[in-house]
Amino acid sequence: MKILIIVNTLQYGGAERQAVVDANALADAGYQVTVGYNEKGALLNLLSKSVKRHMIESKNVIVASVLLFRHLLYNRYDIIHSHMFWAERVSAMPGKLTGHTVIFNEHGLGLWRKWYHIITMKIISRFADRIIASCHANRTVRLQREKLDSKKVVTIYNSCNTTRSTADSPDFFQKGRIFTIGFVGRFSPVKRLGMFIDVAERLKHIIPDFRIVLVGDGEERRSIEEEIAKKNLTKYFHFPGFILNIEQYYKSFDVFLLPSRIEGLSIALLEAGAFGIPAIAFNVGGNSEIIQDGITGYLIPDNDIHRLVEKIVYLYENHDKRDLLGLAAQDYITKTFSESRRLSALQNIYNNLC
Repeated sequence: MKILIIVNTLQYGGAERQAVVDANALADAGYQVTVGYNEKGALLNLLSKSVKRHMIESKNVIVASVLLFRHLLYNRYDIIHSHMFWAERVSAMPGKLTGHTVIFNEHGLGLWRKWYHIITMKIISRFADRIIASCHANRTVRLQREKLDSKKVVTIYNSCNTTRSTADSPDFFQKGRIFTIGFVGRFSPVKRLGMFIDVAERLKHIIPDFRIVLVGDGEERRSIEEEIAKKNLTKYFHFPGFILNIEQYYKSFDVFLLPSRIEGLSIALLEAGAFGIPAIAFNVGGNSEIIQDGITGYLIPDNDIHRLVEKIVYLYENHDKRDLLGLAAQDYITKTFSESRRLSALQNIYNNLC
């Protein structure tokens, strides 16, 4: 079976990373896989050598659709699997005009979408044979706001790599040497990374020695670093940038913090749990489908920074509780969100549609 997976960019992002994980898993399972993309990025380095690459050389949706249409005239696939809004718009019409089976994969909640985005989604969803939601919260929002055909929309959880790296943590960040609060992800407004500054200002009066490690990059990084410097908090922060092999950083975290105001199914939360790191996040979107409150981590009422800091301090003071939460998280994540489980679900859909 030949699969074309389409994403906008191969820069770092949860949805983009999931697309790469899917491509590699499908290739390992014997499928002929091609990844189509508009923008190169570091995630290209994670693609298996057996996965083919196809560059769609335009960001403009109409031009990109024409380019894809031309590609599909000369290259036949069994499935076109598009991740996120740009890829869905680009693939919908060309896929159907050339007689392909088209699958959309929705990752975020899409609450940012304006009325014209919603209308667009209603129209192009008619060309999709199946729409995959990354979590139940995602599916519910899509059905309510965009009135999608409920028979078309299925939930398949994102997955994480649950294999353990043998790499050591960076020397300076060996767990136990300094209490470390971690984050991995894109530096974008939706993640509310400025909240880490408020957290640091409160913790400096409570915890004698701590560090906040923010792994990733993006549009807000410079402004956040400037604000941290302005408030004389630089010594509490470390910015390693975009890291491909991030296992070593997860292994150094004592607590994982995700302050996003909107989330679908966070890959970073899954990875943190898989490495036995208790997570604290606001109770938004699909976070409650990952974190079992009080069992694998803590869910906090949205924007309640006082409760957030309270839980961080509690886990700092109670090492045994951290370990119990981490072990429970590891067990739950590895059973519920494994790559093999997602691969099996994708294969079932592919086989049913072809």
